[in-house]
Amino acid sequence: MSRRPRLIHGVLTLTVVVTILALNPRPEAPVYPQLSKPSVISAALQGYNAKSFSRVEAKLMYRGDLQRANWGAGAGNPDQLIWVVAVSGNYGISPSFGCCSAPADYPGHNTWGLAIFVDGPGPPNANEFAVSFHGDWPPFFDQLPDLAAT
Repeated sequence: MSRRPRLIHGVLTLTVVVTILALNPRPEAPVYPQLSKPSVISAALQGYNAKSFSRVEAKLMYRGDLQRANWGAGAGNPDQLIWVVAVSGNYGISPSFGCCSAPADYPGHNTWGLAIFVDGPGPPNANEFAVSFHGDWPPFFDQLPDLAAT
């Protein structure tokens, strides 16, 4: 009789501890990026006159954060640390509309763009870009986390 109540007590205690740990989110561990915010912004604006853009911001996040924003950040590793630089204005390569015609609402240039940098050693190098001519700022950017701000 003494063995069974102790086993039940142990199982109940373990269940309570696991439930508490599962329901209480762990605090985020500090992130120590290898690239800096000024360096990725400078790299994103290389070849452009920075004064021609009304707003430029960079945020450090996990790729999964960008993927969850429904932007379509590709099928990369969601745990990969990336910098996302958003630029308001005519940024990036103009879209291609195929053989026939541009959409009726196309103003003739991009109105915002993104450059994505994988955080890692060496100089910043963006291999992913996105542009749009709808609105003047990525509609999801302000809601994205910025791990560099913590």
